[in-house]
Amino acid sequence: MHRLPLLLCAVAVLGSIASAALFFQIGNSKQLLEYRLADTASRVNRLEADLAAATEQNGALKGQVRALDADLADTRVKLTTAESRVTQGDLALAQTKSVLEVYELTARALAGEITALRQDIADIRASHASPEAVAAYKSAIAELEKQLASARTGTATPGLSAASTAVFTNRAGRATILTVGPENAFVVLNFGSARGATLGQKLAVSQGTSEIATVLISDVRANFSVAQVLPDTLRGVLQKGDSAVLLR
Repeated sequence: MHRLPLLLCAVAVLGSIASAALFFQIGNSKQLLEYRLADTASRVNRLEADLAAATEQNGALKGQVRALDADLADTRVKLTTAESRVTQGDLALAQTKSVLEVYELTARALAGEITALRQDIADIRASHASPEAVAAYKSAIAELEKQLASARTGTATPGLSAASTAVFTNRAGRATILTVGPENAFVVLNFGSARGATLGQKLAVSQGTSEIATVLISDVRANFSVAQVLPDTLRGVLQKGDSAVLLR
């Protein structure tokens, strides 16, 4: 009978010890969980701060991309404008070259006219022509020299062409070859509309006393014309300086 109370006391003591141990274990687990919860909350705050910084940086990068797109569009517009200016410059250069070529041909034609007129003056003097005819030829030469100067400077001198041809009475229909085209296909003559040249006229080309070809005018300018060589009439090699006479 005395052992039962002792046994009960021992069980109660053991239960108290187990309860105390369980209480301390639960307390330690709760404290550990609180520490982990605090660490997790701290990590969440850091991640939220990093996310906010990344969002802000993303917005800044999008702004930079928009600025770069605008710069690229502006650069493309400038490039297109520059290409257009280059194209216009090329066209202007081509036109300038074309005009320069015409001026050079005109200058050569006028120089040929002056040479021919001076030869006419020498012929007139040799044949004891009147002083009035000599004076008229001198006046024509002076006018042609003015036209030649104008052609070299790229300016026009209105009214001189008609006046300079007024005394060409004994040179009507006479011309000189300024240029010969490839394979004698065409020639450029110092015979233009100012001296009565028209499309479709034919001229006989001679070297010395021999007639070597017939040419047909296909393009007429003020002081020169382009004539196609009729192949069936060619009997030699055309040269610069050959004379041509209009066929009536």
